[in-house]
Amino acid sequence: MKTRIKLRGAEYIVKLIELLGAEDLFAYPGGAILPIYDALAFSRLNSVLVRHEQGASFAANGYARVAGKPGFCLATSGPGATNLVTGIADAYADSVPMIAITGQVALHLVGTDAFQETDITGICIPITKKTYLITKLEDAASIFQEAYRVSIEGRPGPVLIDIPRSVQGNYIDLDEDWEQHFEKPQPPKKCLVTNEDIHKATTLIKNAKKPLVIAGHGVLLAKSWNELREFVHRENIPVISTILGTGAMEYNDPLFFQWLGMHGMKYANLAVQESDLIIALGIRFDDRITGTLATFAPKAKIIHCDIDKSEHGKNVKTDVFLHGDLKLVLPQLPDTRDSENCKARAEWLMNLNESREEFPILLPDYTDFNEVTAIKVLEDMLAPDAIVTTDVGQHQMWAAQYIVRMQPNHFLTSGGLGSMGFGLPAAMGAQAAAPDKDVWCITGDGSFQMNIQELMTCVQEKWPIKILLLDNSYLGMVRQWQEQFYAKNYSGVELQNPDFVLLAKAFGMDAVSVESVDQLKAAVNKAHNQDKPFLIHAKVKKEENVLPMVAPGTSLSDTIYYPVHPVKEKITK
Repeated sequence: MKTRIKLRGAEYIVKLIELLGAEDLFAYPGGAILPIYDALAFSRLNSVLVRHEQGASFAANGYARVAGKPGFCLATSGPGATNLVTGIADAYADSVPMIAITGQVALHLVGTDAFQETDITGICIPITKKTYLITKLEDAASIFQEAYRVSIEGRPGPVLIDIPRSVQGNYIDLDEDWEQHFEKPQPPKKCLVTNEDIHKATTLIKNAKKPLVIAGHGVLLAKSWNELREFVHRENIPVISTILGTGAMEYNDPLFFQWLGMHGMKYANLAVQESDLIIALGIRFDDRITGTLATFAPKAKIIHCDIDKSEHGKNVKTDVFLHGDLKLVLPQLPDTRDSENCKARAEWLMNLNESREEFPILLPDYTDFNEVTAIKVLEDMLAPDAIVTTDVGQHQMWAAQYIVRMQPNHFLTSGGLGSMGFGLPAAMGAQAAAPDKDVWCITGDGSFQMNIQELMTCVQEKWPIKILLLDNSYLGMVRQWQEQFYAKNYSGVELQNPDFVLLAKAFGMDAVSVESVDQLKAAVNKAHNQDKPFLIHAKVKKEENVLPMVAPGTSLSDTIYYPVHPVKEKITK
């Protein structure tokens, strides 16, 4: 006869989190979650005390992207739960697996407008793959298993588990060896592609004279970058990516032509418009990469491969949809090379290289200390396996343009939701997932102040995160739009900032302020030589615009380029 044991609900739930492979839990306490916090004191989990629940959900996001498994965050009921919402929505928009756990008022108080009661499961229905309310402790194991499976299967994303305080305080009878029988879900890879689908796609690829691959975040989520690289090199097909697809191709691969979209390379945008076949891998054809849908890729047939069937024809008409995991689908595409299409593809690549030479990205002017120069200085000094996070705004676009030596899942940015305040807590999650790697957060003075309180978390956890704060005393991207589309009516965008160096030091973090390239180089060297968090406050030029740019409501064909063509203007380096 098996020995039976009794476990308090809170201890049971913490054990379930451990059994699901969690190592770091980004969390903030409160009344409705106190029993779980009591149990956490005896857990092997590293419970990271963030300074705001939004920091917890962004940190779980960064952790998930780097670790390749769900990130876990925890908050109390009411305002604690609602403070997680932006981070949950961000994970949903970028298909990041996350388990968000919230405390709830006792079951008998649910629906009574009790103190700190909110219907967080209802609030989160549109921004999660699924929400759960545990009403019986006996259901907790199956709910946690299902939530984990849902978060990682198919198109990944966040789930939410709400746990009333009374359930946390109940007791459950278990076999003494119950943990040995708990199984962490391992969903099989999905591939629903038919032979007919493969035949149609093969025919289109074989007959295309100007094929082009667009690689998105789905390539990284499926861990299919090797399959992508093997496919395009065999077929000699050029590749562009989305911002979230950064790292899918090696930056110096001759087949790679950077990224497309609103602030993408002009030559990448023109390639889309000239292509006769788009092979879209793990993308959702959002407005930031398509421009006006009616004019997107006007000469091209579309092959779309995605794990999410709902993306089929959602934004762009698809000629062939390959439904499945990219890691399984790409190897099924056969060799289509023949003498005719090999010649055509060689000519197509030559045309794209000519376009890249005609419309290059602007070289930094090292005599002018602006955001581009500062970012490029950092890029030149980064370790080859460094992880970079960004906030949202002009610096985000410039970082994506100039931070190019990125490995898969090493460039973390908020793409679908565009959440200011993402960068620092995402860097925390990344550092927790990869403690042996350099982690840099590139941020702006507006975004940085959204979650500046997390500096204290970095200090307390002794994470050696480095921060490049680009301060132009503006909400730069909004100011740019006001300049271009609102006759320079700069309303609500000029920032009066604190002394960031003194502020960082008040948190116990070393910091320096720089105003030149030489000062920045010295500061980056100093940062690299410290095994603790470090802030570089870079005072840069106030009014600069991110280019190239596709204006809202226009076509990729109308990509705005630099006022003075960089090929024709000598840049002093």
